[in-house]
Amino acid sequence: MMRSEFPMRTPANSFLMRVSRLLHEVQENPQFSISIFLGAFLLFQIQPMIGRYLLPHFGGSTSTWTTSLVFFTTALFAGYLYAYGMGKLPARARSTVHITLASACGVLIAWTLITTGSAYAPLSGIAESGLAPALTVLLTLIVSIGAPYVLLATTSPLLQQWYVEATGREPYHLYALSNLGSFLALISYPFLFEPALELSAQQVLWVGLFFAYLGCIVFTFRRAPAKEVQGTPGAVRDGSAAPGFYRHAAWLGLAMLPAAMLVATTVHLTQTIAPIPFLWVLPLALYLLSFILAFRGRGGGAWVAFVTVLAAVASYVLAGYDISDVSREMLANLVLFFFGSLYCHALLYRERPPKESAALYYVWISLGGALGTLAMSVLAPLVFVNFTEFLLGAALFASVAIVCFPVAQHIGNEYRKYAVATKVAVLVIVAASFLQAYALSENVEAVHASRNFYGAVAVYERDGVRFLYHGTTLHGSQYTDPARELVPREYYSKESGIGRALVSVRAERGLEPMSIGVIGLGSGTLAAYCEKNDRFVFYEIDERIERVAREYFTYVAHCPQAEVRLGDARVRLEAELGRNMPGMFDVLVIDAFSDDTVPVHLLTREAFELYLAHVRSPESILAVHVSNRYLDLGSVVLRLAKALGMASATILGTGEEGRARVKWILLAENPKALASATIKSGARELPSVRDVRPWTDDYANVFSVLNLPTLVWWEQPNQ
Repeated sequence: MMRSEFPMRTPANSFLMRVSRLLHEVQENPQFSISIFLGAFLLFQIQPMIGRYLLPHFGGSTSTWTTSLVFFTTALFAGYLYAYGMGKLPARARSTVHITLASACGVLIAWTLITTGSAYAPLSGIAESGLAPALTVLLTLIVSIGAPYVLLATTSPLLQQWYVEATGREPYHLYALSNLGSFLALISYPFLFEPALELSAQQVLWVGLFFAYLGCIVFTFRRAPAKEVQGTPGAVRDGSAAPGFYRHAAWLGLAMLPAAMLVATTVHLTQTIAPIPFLWVLPLALYLLSFILAFRGRGGGAWVAFVTVLAAVASYVLAGYDISDVSREMLANLVLFFFGSLYCHALLYRERPPKESAALYYVWISLGGALGTLAMSVLAPLVFVNFTEFLLGAALFASVAIVCFPVAQHIGNEYRKYAVATKVAVLVIVAASFLQAYALSENVEAVHASRNFYGAVAVYERDGVRFLYHGTTLHGSQYTDPARELVPREYYSKESGIGRALVSVRAERGLEPMSIGVIGLGSGTLAAYCEKNDRFVFYEIDERIERVAREYFTYVAHCPQAEVRLGDARVRLEAELGRNMPGMFDVLVIDAFSDDTVPVHLLTREAFELYLAHVRSPESILAVHVSNRYLDLGSVVLRLAKALGMASATILGTGEEGRARVKWILLAENPKALASATIKSGARELPSVRDVRPWTDDYANVFSVLNLPTLVWWEQPNQ
């Protein structure tokens, strides 16, 4: 038997062939590939770095990230528009202008780093300007990284256009390479750069790579000069018709929906399902991966559309928070987002224009991304009280998959009319399901429901108890019976760590009034411990919480001398110390770590040194609330205590009716402060303490203390 002249094609062979083809394309024009890859890597490497920079001013809120996405996508659009406009210039002029602007940007970054010690432009008080938080985030990003970010955003479209003119080939494989660079930057930061390098070292490394990137740009423009091409960008010179209005609209819509769902999925995961810090990494990584696969010609098959519809159904069925369904709902949402994005991006790739119109094509894609993130980051919170936009996006993903399903490839002509009727019927079912879910989610039986930059807040009343929830996390409760309304519940009972600390200090001070500072207001439960002449100062970043605490709970009203100081606690404490007005607190309570808005800057060595500057004496107590389903914050606090030479006592327990795991760590400079029988009788050791490096303002590694839920279908409810 004669052997076949052609090797058998297997999935492994097919994959190796695609890799080999990509490597061959890179080797043919390495200057384009390296420049585009490095530019994309730096573009996404700066995003988590600037997030650390913004953290002290905005409390680590998920909305800080989603609002930042508006800036990132808008700056990307500005970069793509710049590249499109640059294409109108002659090649020599284009090269001169861009190299001049890039060099000026490099000089600006170097000067900023030398004069301020930071790669970011100084904020000059913008973060404390008093503007709306979302507007302040955008303005801060524009001032701090606007120029280098827009410059980096121009790299992919500008060099792809240059590549077309220099080689006459299609440039779309370079777009996949660009997204690969972005993907690797995003994945490597939390697992490689953040654990290994301090923030200052990360900035120096980034600046060094930026100058290497500038060198690559200059080399590329000089080594591969573009041909002088007559006409304007987007003009088609191969005889085919230029893309028309409907094709432009398709580009816009197919880019807009995945970008909108990137924000909706991130918010839904971090504020509705599992409040895990930095869970935004997963959706963004999947978003970039979908681009990589789609622009290598993958993801347009019928099976991708089928999985998208199936995942949309699963997300709909599992919608509604239940602790036992956390893993399943997360998995369904991520599968829906990935396959829905992959299908949209595959359709976008299928509708790509001839190479001469690539610059205009990228302008429409970037505009769609900017509009999608704007719609979900800014408009959705104004329209929806709850996070209903995710269900809307799921319905739209399913609709696109149904409408674009390639029926003709699988059935005969005589059945196609039935296929159209089936599609219409399924679309009606999808629309009805969304409307039903919207009606249920937006008309919940809540005493109060509101949503702003810091998330969704709701007040519920059941079984004689009123509860305050931020997203899915309990932030305090109170009996509605006037005879019991001042009985502290849940995390703050007299058996809890803070309860024992306050009782111990009260016994120590006798008739002298106590001075208590509290970072995080919630329902104001700790004011239940207030007695005549006691001084209670609450620090709260969300002014809406003060209104809710005063209107729906009576704890704060019970303590007329209680004061609520609005703003980030650390910023306020630093300002007070700067005015020589230390708090002189007997107990300083740090209670801001129970959900997704974990402000890491409140858990650094510098922060704890600031707290110690605000207490009355070495016998004063720092009470840190570290109850958290997904973070082992106890290890962080105990390592900081050891580094600062402080005594510690860990108080473990469960909240009323066993609904909440309660974990407090009490710290004091003088061990005698923790030696009372009240504290010692409740002290326990943590089952395990991780060997984590103490966090500082220059170094923090959240992933080192992260406890992810197990993603298995047979997961049992948490006990």
